[in-house]
Amino acid sequence: MKITGLNHITINVVDLEASVVFYKTVLGLQQNGFINMGDHTLTYFELPQNVRLELIDYEHKDPQKEHRETDIGTYRHFCLETDDLAELESICREKGILIRKTPSYVEKLSCSTMLVVDPNGVEIEIIEK
Repeated sequence: MKITGLNHITINVVDLEASVVFYKTVLGLQQNGFINMGDHTLTYFELPQNVRLELIDYEHKDPQKEHRETDIGTYRHFCLETDDLAELESICREKGILIRKTPSYVEKLSCSTMLVVDPNGVEIEIIEK
């Protein structure tokens, strides 16, 4: 047995419309599909290497819980790669997206990184090699 790839990343959304706008207009991802599952809907976006981002919009939502970046035993973030971090920072500022860490070069990682927060409170790291 071996793991052969990453299939999808799932986010339970607070606001589907705001999430779609963020992933389409800020990150420039292509929306690809929508499935009504009865008590929730799935909205898909294409990521590189045949990976999908799956946004789940539940009909009945539990209250959102606050997570801190130093909490242990919890999911922290996913990381995307870009060819122009400066342009992405500009788009985020223009659209009022929370930038948790401004772009900076991280010598130990040999790349520039930035952290943004999507409309659901999900942290996303974005790197430029």
